[in-house]
Amino acid sequence: MSEWRFDLDDDQEEDGDEQGEGSWTFGGRAASIFLIDASKEMCETSGDDGEDEESSFKKAIRCAHATMMRKIISSDQDLSAVVLYNTKESKNNIDVPSIYILQELERPGAEKILQLEELIEMSDSKFEREYGHSNDTNIHEALWVCQSIFNKCKSKLAGQSIMLFTCQDDPHSGNNQKQKQARQKGKDLNEAGISLELLHMGTSFDVNKFYKDLIIPDDGEDEESQEKETLADPASRFEELMDRVKRLEHKQRTTGRVTFTLAPGVEMALGVYTTVRKMNKPYKETGELLMPSDYVKYQVYGGKKIKFSLDELRSMNQVYEQGIELLGFKSIESIKPYYHIKPANFLYPDEKSVQGSNKVFAALLDRCLARKVAPIVRMVARRGSSVSWAALIPQKEELDEKNCQISPPGFYACHLPFADDFRNIEIEDVTRASVDQVDAAKDVVKKLHFKYSPENFDNPDIQTHWRNIEALALNRSNLEELVDYTVPDGERIRKKAGSLIESFREMVYPPSYDPNAAPKKRPAASGTSSAPKRAKPDPASVDVEQMAKAGKADKLTVDVLKSWLQDRGIKVTGKKKAQLVQDVVDEVGS
Repeated sequence: MSEWRFDLDDDQEEDGDEQGEGSWTFGGRAASIFLIDASKEMCETSGDDGEDEESSFKKAIRCAHATMMRKIISSDQDLSAVVLYNTKESKNNIDVPSIYILQELERPGAEKILQLEELIEMSDSKFEREYGHSNDTNIHEALWVCQSIFNKCKSKLAGQSIMLFTCQDDPHSGNNQKQKQARQKGKDLNEAGISLELLHMGTSFDVNKFYKDLIIPDDGEDEESQEKETLADPASRFEELMDRVKRLEHKQRTTGRVTFTLAPGVEMALGVYTTVRKMNKPYKETGELLMPSDYVKYQVYGGKKIKFSLDELRSMNQVYEQGIELLGFKSIESIKPYYHIKPANFLYPDEKSVQGSNKVFAALLDRCLARKVAPIVRMVARRGSSVSWAALIPQKEELDEKNCQISPPGFYACHLPFADDFRNIEIEDVTRASVDQVDAAKDVVKKLHFKYSPENFDNPDIQTHWRNIEALALNRSNLEELVDYTVPDGERIRKKAGSLIESFREMVYPPSYDPNAAPKKRPAASGTSSAPKRAKPDPASVDVEQMAKAGKADKLTVDVLKSWLQDRGIKVTGKKKAQLVQDVVDEVGS
């Protein structure tokens, strides 16, 4: 990962038996360079989308701005740089013409954010004076400058990527020498572990003219899958472009690498990826150094805290060696949703660790999808982690209408519960809803059902926290209004299912029930009230049946309701007043 982390499972905060395992490690920082074409074509407004007519260049700058803002919150240890090419002015460390390093490879900060905001608001005439336009840049030289930026970085890097923004699909038309140099540079970047991603813009971009051979090196590995990703339709809207940048940002961020043993002598390497992670506010740090001996873990047993050192805890959990071992196969239908005990991990082949992993993984995934089965495995995600049994749910690749990848091909490792994770729950004999009431509830649920995605709901508490910090860092007095999407939209709910909700209320609740009424306050506990207490009515003197027929059963006291029901042999133990009223109504109606 690109951040400091305790070498544990990602759900360590919830899984008490895995706290304290491993040691503090630094996985390295992720470094990304935004390589943006500043030619005249990029700075022209097409007006095709019929909206704000923003140029492709400014959309690319806005992508870099939004990405840095997000990195400050989610992974402030990551490094970013912005490089412009096809400019008249030059500024780089190897004196290549028409290439301008706008921002060096550093952690994002307030100065970088404000500089990009100034560039977004800059007029065309001012940009012409300060940077200028040209079409003289050789693509291989632009990539060379980016590689030199990575080379002079002194930080430990966990991943390196170049995001190339352009609307010109054939920059070296008719010049075979420059095209050959660019393709060779693309291969050099691939061998150096630098990922080159194309963010092509406009409406008529043809990647087959030049960039197909540049982005996809001819190495014979996963060419088909890479081609599908690269050959996506060009992005014309900022939202599409930003969505692709987000997907590329989180690419190849593995939390661990393991060996998957299918049979004796048949192995492949897998990368383990986190699917869900809890977002917390940053903790206050004192700066005090702590040694491993300063940490201690404990388990409460018999009312006492039994303390363990980290070494003792590690040795207790080390039952199996790190890795994944195949135990057998089960039908996917047999893996029930209620088996969920913690977030699943995503598994993808790691060709660099073991050659041939891609082919073995693809063959296993294809057969599992065809036969609708899930491999059952024993899994130890990393050294010192507790063992878990998991079902590998296969997932095929899914593309959207723009030919962009929505879901990657791979397996979800769904951790299975042990026998003692299941509990026997004793359910009291309570009043059951009628068939009509259940059907009415189903109609409401179906009408209000929507496809949930966590990306559509921001945590309002965390967002408010970071917006306040943003305002202080950028000297802003006015904060953008925060929309809390976790609050139910009452008007929209009534518009979609108002009649169904009203029908459900009439079937379940008594006629006098008002869901919007304020709850009644409890009477004061002290006996100092001057008002005399009303005497409780005699249950025998109340005509319960007549009250129920008049729709006033909810006006009766609990004692009266219980007495009337007990006389008719109906159980009342543990029931609340609403259940008692419903029993009376059902008895009278029958």
